Amino acid sequence: MAATQLASSTLGSPSDTYFFTLAEAGQHFATIGSDDSLRLFDLPTVQLTNELKGAHSGLACLTAGADATTFVSAGRDGRVRIWDPRTAIKSPNLELIEPKSAGISAVACAGNFIAAGTESTKEGLGDVSVLIYDTRSPTQPIRSYAESHTDTITQLAWHPTQNNLLLSGSTDGLVSIFDVNVQDEEDALMQVLNPRSAVHCAGFLTDDQVYTLSTDEQFSVYGLDKTGTAEEEPLPAHQFGDLREKLDCMYVINLTQQPFLPSPVLAFGHNVNQTLSLVPLQAPDWGMGSRVDLPGAHGEVVRDVLFVDAATALTCGEDGHVRYWSLSPSDAAQQDQSLAAPGSKKAKRNAKKGTERFAPY
Repeated sequence: MAATQLASSTLGSPSDTYFFTLAEAGQHFATIGSDDSLRLFDLPTVQLTNELKGAHSGLACLTAGADATTFVSAGRDGRVRIWDPRTAIKSPNLELIEPKSAGISAVACAGNFIAAGTESTKEGLGDVSVLIYDTRSPTQPIRSYAESHTDTITQLAWHPTQNNLLLSGSTDGLVSIFDVNVQDEEDALMQVLNPRSAVHCAGFLTDDQVYTLSTDEQFSVYGLDKTGTAEEEPLPAHQFGDLREKLDCMYVINLTQQPFLPSPVLAFGHNVNQTLSLVPLQAPDWGMGSRVDLPGAHGEVVRDVLFVDAATALTCGEDGHVRYWSLSPSDAAQQDQSLAAPGSKKAKRNAKKGTERFAPY
């Protein structure tokens, strides 16, 4: 099935700008670019509504705040900033500072807590940390785990139901799971997974399963060790291998999970064919469902995919565009067989070739 492009915009950016990440907070939409600007835009027109130039020096991360009404950004300037899109966003509502002024490469939010991961700027073993901030007392991080990773933190994710569990992934090829209620790092480290390659993205697939996607497109699903509420033994690891062969793609962008999606969705691209594609993973064995192609896509590397609802999505990429897509054909029955669940309601909106990886990170 092929998607239909509804709108596209450069958001007034210079011609050499890359867009890295998309986020939504309270029906406000934002993206960050290689020019260090934070841009807000509306739907369905994808027109610029606000721009904050120089949001960071080395703007690297953007996500929605835990309250779903704010945006949280971070950068290589060692700052985490919270922005309220309902205001003119001339200055952040709150700023958190990395104690060693290390660049921040990953953020994740849960309740009053923000996790930040730092980057390594040197060859070999680096000095990196996973930090936990309490926004009610933001002067210093309340946790600092600095021994579990030796290279740039690429991913942070909170457990969907146990808010004391935090996952971190790194280019050192390890995924760590911490109990952040515990201050001592050795005691806090509950489980270590070893995908044996730099981690591009990782997260909690279910309450008792973790997925990892490496920078060489190796996809794996692991069972969690026993935790405070888990009674059974962990599920065995499942190695899916190189997804480029299985999906006929050149790179995998991410794995997306949203409450309104019935299944996790893999997003992947092919630069030669100039396509972006989406495929749902179906529990319990995580087999691949019907594929949706976004023809033309961005022409260049696609950096992020954000589902607006079960039938529409936003994409951004290295062509300097944000694009808005309809994923469903006019026949709702066909839609039910693709990414949307049978009977699900669309959320209301007002309307290098071969095995070599493209390395957009």
